[in-house]
Amino acid sequence: MINFSASLDFAKQLDQQDPLASYREQFVSNDPDLIYLDGNSLGRLPKAVIKRMNKAVEEEWGTDLIRGWNKGW
Repeated sequence: MINFSASLDFAKQLDQQDPLASYREQFVSNDPDLIYLDGNSLGRLPKAVIKRMNKAVEEEWGTDLIRGWNKGW
């Protein structure tokens, strides 16, 4: 069991031990100091979604038009 401390050093120690910390780089973040806790939100934008959405808009909608329905929409 961890002895909790409200100190900044303890928070940094926990951050270093966080197994999910590496996922942070997969999201768009313009303000690294912002803590975003909105339960009714989509959350931070995953970087991988940008490429996928561009494909959906430019190719599947923009190029394929109605034919996109027959290609797996």
